[in-house]
Amino acid sequence: MTLNLPTIIVIGYNRPKSLNRLLGSLRKAHYPPGNVRLVISLDNSGNPEPRDVATDFDWPFGEKRIIAHETRLGLRNHVLSCGDLTEEYGDVVVLEDDLFVSPYFYEYTSRALNFYSDDPEIAGISLYSQQFSQTANLPFTPVDNGNSDVYFMQLAASWGQAWSRSHWVGFRHWIEQHGADISGVDDIPADIRNWPESSWLKLHNAYIISLNKYFVYPYRSLSTNFGDPGQHFNIASSRFQVAIQQQSIDYQFAALQNGLAIYDAFCELLPSSLKKQNEKLNGYDFIVNLYGCKDCRSGLQLTRTTQKGLLNFSLSMKPMELSVMHDLEGEGIALIDTADVNSASLRASRTEYDMYRFFYKFPSPKVILFGLKERIQIMFRGSHSR
Repeated sequence: MTLNLPTIIVIGYNRPKSLNRLLGSLRKAHYPPGNVRLVISLDNSGNPEPRDVATDFDWPFGEKRIIAHETRLGLRNHVLSCGDLTEEYGDVVVLEDDLFVSPYFYEYTSRALNFYSDDPEIAGISLYSQQFSQTANLPFTPVDNGNSDVYFMQLAASWGQAWSRSHWVGFRHWIEQHGADISGVDDIPADIRNWPESSWLKLHNAYIISLNKYFVYPYRSLSTNFGDPGQHFNIASSRFQVAIQQQSIDYQFAALQNGLAIYDAFCELLPSSLKKQNEKLNGYDFIVNLYGCKDCRSGLQLTRTTQKGLLNFSLSMKPMELSVMHDLEGEGIALIDTADVNSASLRASRTEYDMYRFFYKFPSPKVILFGLKERIQIMFRGSHSR
């Protein structure tokens, strides 16, 4: 099988050390024979150091091109301009400068693009393996997807992503029709909806949610995020660091319609996937709301509650969905009419405490106080920087 050679696009601004670290990981990765093009796109920061890093970097695997923008684009327009390079190059891998890649990222990306590039239900390929729900602020673990090395989420990726030309053209056409107004798009998580207007990812998420498309995510991450200070983080953060793949594997991919691990924008498994594993659910139409972040107004929902429902399951397995899939009767999860849900109890401190106890071992008081002190210092610095 002959694979296309995606063009690698690195996005930089004002973090020369971060840029140098990412380029170093790219230099050590494995590539097939041929012209593996590298484009380093630098927004104008007034700092000459990123351009110096890009100029001095040796790229022996193919053509190297530096795009140094003369005026400040801002992150959204910068990323959109890089995506538009699909018109010139076709398949692209886009990496912001605070990322680091696995030695095998290129093989994974090439093969995933080859498998999904013309699938109308797929909007892009993630290199990053999602292991945390930002909406719920809790860990996320995808269920097993058979012999496939990927799962599917209705969340666009930004910490290492790849697009074919057709993937990107679909997004660009949607922007032309809708602009930046996403108020008419339902089922967007509240935290995403509240992201600043400067976010390109906010628009990309609205696009895939409105058209019921999905991103392909790997179980073994091919990129990780250092969380360097910049537009995303005030201070360095290891919160989104994940282990990256260290050995070559023979990647296996599944078509979306044949997959079990299919998630919506809230990191909730689709009802259809649960029904495949537990036939008791087949007679019900319901919303999956195990993280409790959805604003359910009516109908049935599968949610965390100790109340009696039509069906009750034990909140005991990780991930939570497995208790439902394996029909473990007990307390903690219920298929229940939304009208019967005690919403106050879902927001109660006890409910939140039980949820955190399920996911975490609680830190010592000394560690809690240190974290509180650091949070206050960050807030204080932020108020003085405005």
